[in-house]
Amino acid sequence: MADLHIKNHFVPECYLKRWEDSDKKLCVYRTLVSHKNVLIWKKSSVSAVAYHIHLYTQMISGDESDELEKWLDKEYESPANIVLQKAVLEKRLTPDDWSILIRFLAAQDVRTPTRLFEHLKRYNKMFPEILQDSLSKLEEKIKKKEIGNYSGPKTLDSKYAQVPLKITTKAIPGKKFGVLKAESYAGRSTWIYSIKYLLKNTEKILHTHKWTIVKPAKGYNWFTSDNPVIKLNYTDLNSYDLKGGWGKNKGNIIFPIGPEHAMFVQIGDKPMPKGTRLSVSQTKFLKKIIAENSNRMIFSNYYDHEIQSMRQRDIDSIRYRDEKKAIEEWHEKNAKLEMEYSKNNKNA
Repeated sequence: MADLHIKNHFVPECYLKRWEDSDKKLCVYRTLVSHKNVLIWKKSSVSAVAYHIHLYTQMISGDESDELEKWLDKEYESPANIVLQKAVLEKRLTPDDWSILIRFLAAQDVRTPTRLFEHLKRYNKMFPEILQDSLSKLEEKIKKKEIGNYSGPKTLDSKYAQVPLKITTKAIPGKKFGVLKAESYAGRSTWIYSIKYLLKNTEKILHTHKWTIVKPAKGYNWFTSDNPVIKLNYTDLNSYDLKGGWGKNKGNIIFPIGPEHAMFVQIGDKPMPKGTRLSVSQTKFLKKIIAENSNRMIFSNYYDHEIQSMRQRDIDSIRYRDEKKAIEEWHEKNAKLEMEYSKNNKNA
């Protein structure tokens, strides 16, 4: 337990250190603050930002597990550390190097609080359909007498095996059939399962794209954020959104990997020449969408005051308090549910 990693960085330190200034500090701009007197910029060490306590911790067999944190470090962060350095020093990247960078981009995209909120919203919307599908199949099996007394989720379709389910039954006196109740929740377990699924399966599509690394216009630098992978659908400067995907034709994926370098792809097109330096207008636009894609923090290697016009901060004490409370309660709430549903499945 002494080795349990409870300080879970959703943006790795090995990545953020590319934006350290001469004092080995990051310049941090927060997009939500509690009152107007909060400093617009603050310097922080990379270890002091972009993390939540127990964000990825799970209760497994009654104990706290940091399996996801260790897996992300071993398979994605540690291999990328050297390759990121090669990229920003503009050394030649081998096919294996590119594979490591792309895998790191994928892991970074799925692990942030922004993706967590999207997952919770999506799961709450889709789960009733999943549950109805499962129960319909269960009812059919019961009617065909393919199963006897139902005792738990093992009879559900295998593709839903990772869905946390609590099954209860209630007999109705005088009736042939009773009531079967199925409950689930959207939370840490379902999110972690989706992270693993995407990285073990869907991530493969990213390796089919033609990637390059682009530079900002002279005199400009890239900054980054707590949601640094940008998936852009672009028509023109006034018609675009940040709801793209990993394989959408003509969509763009942008990932700053240092103040002078950003991974870039336009899906389906030939890559720009290596080391392409973008125009001033292109640079300003990409900086704008990097700011717009951020969640609660933007990181730079200097006080980039243009950011304040690209992404004005919200001053809202109630929302700030509510978000802080939700983060503080995250582990206790999910640990309780994980224990409860794990116990239910063991009894199944």
